[in-house]
Amino acid sequence: MNKTTQTPEEENPFFKHPVVQRITKTLQLLKYFIISCVILTLMEIGYAYWLVSSRWTLFLTKEQMTAYADSVTMAKPLPANFMKVYQSIFPNNYTATLRKQIFINYGSRILLRHTELEQKPHCFCDFVYDIMVTRDKYLYNLEWDGRLQDLEFGFGIEKYTTPEKCFEYTWAYWVPKIQSELDPAKFPYLMNKTIAELSDDEIIEVILISQDRERLNRYKNPENFQRKFEMYKAKYTASLTKGK
Repeated sequence: MNKTTQTPEEENPFFKHPVVQRITKTLQLLKYFIISCVILTLMEIGYAYWLVSSRWTLFLTKEQMTAYADSVTMAKPLPANFMKVYQSIFPNNYTATLRKQIFINYGSRILLRHTELEQKPHCFCDFVYDIMVTRDKYLYNLEWDGRLQDLEFGFGIEKYTTPEKCFEYTWAYWVPKIQSELDPAKFPYLMNKTIAELSDDEIIEVILISQDRERLNRYKNPENFQRKFEMYKAKYTASLTKGK
């Protein structure tokens, strides 16, 4: 007659004690509960991502979104001097997709509790809406409910163009806008220049102004401006040394 093979735990009298068996059963149930929670969370994240990434279709047709994306695609490449400075400071942004931005940035913030996200990838397609809504009357008058219009519209833009073109389109708009809104008496060195004519230090300052015009202003908050400027300048200088 064949004997049923028992594990060492089953042979050990300790594991046959009723209290130990109850604890073992509770731990098994807890394990299944945790696994179920993880699966449900992943399903919810997947559904939320699908909802946000496709919601633009409720407000715009494919043809309309393609037309908006075409205007982004027509953006000219940015001058080499700007790209050299920017990419040395933010190497993860130029080719970053919205998917990467959401899962890395928001994942780091929610799951890992990271508060410093500056060096995490950021896709510029979610900036396109704020630019186009000032230029396009139809888009301006469109009743796009919710608070994620820029992200939802960005997914539509990214579908028919590229993150690189979103980056170029955004900065081609930002730099002249920043120049037009600065005080010429305080920032004469930034006035009446194309992006290609800006020096490396001037490009760094424009990047800082684009982030926060009050907190990173050399006149309104000189200590904070200088600290951030020196940090970016050090990154840029290090990248030049590494490239030699």
